[in-house]
Amino acid sequence: MKRTLISILASLAALLVLFSCDPTKNKPEVQDTLTVSPASLDFEAEDASTKLVYVTTEKDWTATPSASWIHMEKTSGTGKATLAVTVDTNTGEDRSGSISVKGSSTVSVAVSQKGKNIVTVVANPDSFDGTKRSSTTYQLLIYSFADSNGDGIGDFKGIQNKLDYLDEMGVTGLWLSPAHPSDSYHAYDVTDYYDVNPLYGTQEDFKNLIDAAHGKGIKIYMDYVLNHSGKGNAWFKQALADPSSQYRDYYFFSSNPSADYTKFPMLKGTTYQAGEWKQATSGSPKLTVTKTTEAVTTGSSNWNLYTWKDGSAAQELRFKDRGDGTLYLVFEVNGSCGMLIRKYMNWDPGSKFGASGKVTITEGKAVDLVPDGEDMSFTGSGRYKIELSNVTTETLYYMGCFSDWMPDLNYGDPATAEDNPTFQALAGSADKWINLGVDGLRLDAVKHICGGINSYNNTANQTLLKKWYDHCNATYKAAGHTDDIFMVAEAWESHGVEKNYYKGINSCFEFAYFDELKKALSGNAAGYVSAVSGFISDHTAVRPDAITSIFMTNHDQDRAAEALGKNLAKEKQAAAMLLTTAGKPFVYQGEELGYYGTKGGGDEYVRTPMMWNKSGSDCAKKGVSKVDNAMLTSSISVEAQKADANSLLNVYKTWSRLRNIYPALAEGTMTVAPGNGGSIAAWYMTAGSQKLLVIHNTAGTAKDVTVKDDMSRAVGLLGTATYDHTTLTLGPNSSVVFKL
Repeated sequence: MKRTLISILASLAALLVLFSCDPTKNKPEVQDTLTVSPASLDFEAEDASTKLVYVTTEKDWTATPSASWIHMEKTSGTGKATLAVTVDTNTGEDRSGSISVKGSSTVSVAVSQKGKNIVTVVANPDSFDGTKRSSTTYQLLIYSFADSNGDGIGDFKGIQNKLDYLDEMGVTGLWLSPAHPSDSYHAYDVTDYYDVNPLYGTQEDFKNLIDAAHGKGIKIYMDYVLNHSGKGNAWFKQALADPSSQYRDYYFFSSNPSADYTKFPMLKGTTYQAGEWKQATSGSPKLTVTKTTEAVTTGSSNWNLYTWKDGSAAQELRFKDRGDGTLYLVFEVNGSCGMLIRKYMNWDPGSKFGASGKVTITEGKAVDLVPDGEDMSFTGSGRYKIELSNVTTETLYYMGCFSDWMPDLNYGDPATAEDNPTFQALAGSADKWINLGVDGLRLDAVKHICGGINSYNNTANQTLLKKWYDHCNATYKAAGHTDDIFMVAEAWESHGVEKNYYKGINSCFEFAYFDELKKALSGNAAGYVSAVSGFISDHTAVRPDAITSIFMTNHDQDRAAEALGKNLAKEKQAAAMLLTTAGKPFVYQGEELGYYGTKGGGDEYVRTPMMWNKSGSDCAKKGVSKVDNAMLTSSISVEAQKADANSLLNVYKTWSRLRNIYPALAEGTMTVAPGNGGSIAAWYMTAGSQKLLVIHNTAGTAKDVTVKDDMSRAVGLLGTATYDHTTLTLGPNSSVVFKL
């Protein structure tokens, strides 16, 4: 019994030991709680910092980021932990993600990061409403623009045929080179102010061009030459032939110009320049040949007979002067010979006299001689006396400051010019063209009208121009127009002098503009806005309705592309800057294609014919034989550039279209904008409630600009641009316009 009890107790003890060896037996389960803090992490776009996440648990855990841009130093463990979190730089939009921590439960930590918000700028302009407002004028040379009939000379119908091209360029006006008859290819020596050059077509053709242009919202501006006429003008011919002619006072004539210079009211305030006075002929001589037995004689007067046989050198014989306005000489003839008369012992222009047509001289029959007449022929045998009657033996001069074939016009006293016959004759011709439909005039060489090349009276010129403008504007108004006529003067002076010409006329070419543009395009753009706005404010201070005409170069200057080093990026940006600047922009024929050239070999090299097709120009152009064929490759043609979206031509089209769409670009006030400086030209263009921000980076490298305005709506872009909040990054030679 005792042994049995002991045995039972031993078994119980063994069971007790067995149970005590299992730690889970009879012990309550632990309830673990997973906590994670903070609940969110916020990072900046360029955040190099490490942010911490705290995990509290007694169990195992894992942490998993939701995006590849979120990085963790440790992603698993047991028990408490501190987790380091970093992110990549965000160059895009704001973004968000999370970190999922799993243990006894799952807890999510939100992760957000601001973006740089770098947006690539894409231009999205408004639609064109069909109203042309750009005020962009295209300067074209009639003779070298477009030929319609295959004679190699540009003409009115040729221009009319290309109006679609000009319309696509967005132009609102055409400045035509002189359309009047002349004796030169460039036509600045007008021989008839009341007609058009027959090489260009008829007056009806000209009227058709005007009407067709108006149908496309394009105005026509004629080039008018007030300083001088051509030597072949009937007025000048009659003035030479007859001292009593009414046309003698249309010009400056004197036998002693150095003494008489100050007697001409238009020349007061200027000084005599001997080189600007040319020898002239005078009178209307008659030539008579009669048979004689007198001895062969010659005299010593200035008058000369030139006679020659075919294939023989000319014989020069000098007349004897009787002192009564008649001259004579005796010479011997054997067969047929040619003749002409010269007043001087040299071949100076103006000295030649001949018949008005092909004439064979008959013995005893007088022949009327005219300046620059035809050579005459005579057949005889023996001795003959040649007599000249109605001659003036004095040496006569006329003023031709530019050339002997462009005699200066005399308008009398500038203060009363409207009463002068010369002024009235020129004004009458302008009336004709204004009534035909011409919308304005470009006035050539205005600073030389009262004076010459080297000495001129700016104040007198301004007075005369006011008379001219007021007369033409009255005619324009009488023709039914409600606005004022546009008239732009070539007052090729410094800005300080040029601005005063607005006392007489409502627009002048601002020759200083291209200097400022070139400076800006060299990377020094800081002063561009203030310079241009200064030009405009100076002009409006003189005349409230002043129109500042801005341009790069014209037919008298080396080409703009040449001045810009034939750098296409700069040429494109020059176009964008010109067409986003306040004022009235002018584009010169071929500029939109990248034509280059200098005047070194002749003016023709900057007046190159348009190359419409890849195969070549439709005309070689009479008088424009000097062309650079190395430039005129197929790639520079209109045909090639129209097909190339990135061509210079399409830059002109795009930016001129913008100017037509937005009144602020066409008519707005220009003021400097934040960010302007260094290679950045930045300005606002404002008209009424419309405001645009214009920014150009003229450097050859990308530049950042701090912008305080809304950049969400770009309407114009050249090159590349991106933005991030307040920072605009412009690529090399890139430009952008924002609508605010």
